[in-house]
Amino acid sequence: MDTNATLLITGSAAAILTVILIAWRWINSPSRKIDRYIEQLRAGEIPERTEWDHEIALGSNGFTIIPLADSSESPISLEWDSVVEATAFKRDLFSTDRVCIAFRLIDETEVEVHEEMKGWTDFCDALPNHLPGAPPWTDWFMEITTPAFELNPTPLFSRNNPISTP
Repeated sequence: MDTNATLLITGSAAAILTVILIAWRWINSPSRKIDRYIEQLRAGEIPERTEWDHEIALGSNGFTIIPLADSSESPISLEWDSVVEATAFKRDLFSTDRVCIAFRLIDETEVEVHEEMKGWTDFCDALPNHLPGAPPWTDWFMEITTPAFELNPTPLFSRNNPISTP
């Protein structure tokens, strides 16, 4: 085989691989996944999941994080009145991101919940009912999720300095 044929074959293979990579990245882009997820939620089509490590159980005075996968782990309960600040942010988990909410408590400890816990959607829906001035999660979720792999901290609640919503 001559040099021109080798270059043609190599160039064609590189072009095909580039097109496949671009198509794969477009199909699997975080923003497309987020858009589809939000469309499902707005349409009332909450995706069902069967394997959970933790559950967020709402109560009238607070919430409890219940371990489901590790029976040696103890549940964590907190009262809404003990929350001083709540901040939503995103953790970079290398190939994906995880939306989280960190709660700073009166005693300066922090408790974190995230979108991969059972009950997340109901929990986020309930936040404005329990933390005065906290925006609905549909107002901040997109702000947190884009751009991908950025921390994007967003204050949701502050007992001492009320958060102004747009």
